[in-house]
Amino acid sequence: MDKHVQISGIEYHILTLILSDSQSHKCIHVAKAKGVCGGIVTIGKGTVSSAILNVLGIKSQKREVISFLLDKEQANEILNHFTTELQLHEPGHGVAFTTPVIMANRSTETVQDTGNTEKALEEMSMYKKLTVIVDRGMAEEVMDVAHNAGVRGGTIMHGRAVGAEYTEKLFGVEIEPEKELVLILIPNELVNKVVSTLYEELQLDEPGKGILFVEPVMEVRGLFESAQHDKDS
Repeated sequence: MDKHVQISGIEYHILTLILSDSQSHKCIHVAKAKGVCGGIVTIGKGTVSSAILNVLGIKSQKREVISFLLDKEQANEILNHFTTELQLHEPGHGVAFTTPVIMANRSTETVQDTGNTEKALEEMSMYKKLTVIVDRGMAEEVMDVAHNAGVRGGTIMHGRAVGAEYTEKLFGVEIEPEKELVLILIPNELVNKVVSTLYEELQLDEPGKGILFVEPVMEVRGLFESAQHDKDS
């Protein structure tokens, strides 16, 4: 299931970890010991049901989302290091994934190469990261709709303080303090169904209702164990 992707035109990856408070502190310590710095932390909460949380040994839904911008050669090495040190192969220890950063200038050659790169990413990624930005208080409704479409869980972040500043820089859209962001990792086969359902139920095609976008995910740690547990239950 784990697959490392090397694609021409991708110079950097964003390594994101969704962790509990205690795991987050350990992650920062491990990162410093490894010489990785410059990470950004935002606060959120998980949306998996309490019954599943109990099975996985998780006592709180509070989450810290930590992101590092790394070159593509370093990203996979650091991801594997975090997987070992944070025991992400064990249920309930957190989730980590990498997303590509595509950079282009105005030259025709670079833009054409970027298009080819994006097509390759679509073909090679096994998961997608779905981000929904809505007015504060709407995140739970987003997750209710997503659950009905087959999504197991997600992470909700409030667009304020450090989180809002980071989101604006990363996504290139202005996030006001009263906004909420819902992050969902889903396998490719669910993307069309979930996106269509969210657009229809939340009326996202109407101005001011919200923003939805999808990004390819290159590597994932911490999801497949939970999926296997569900099959065995």
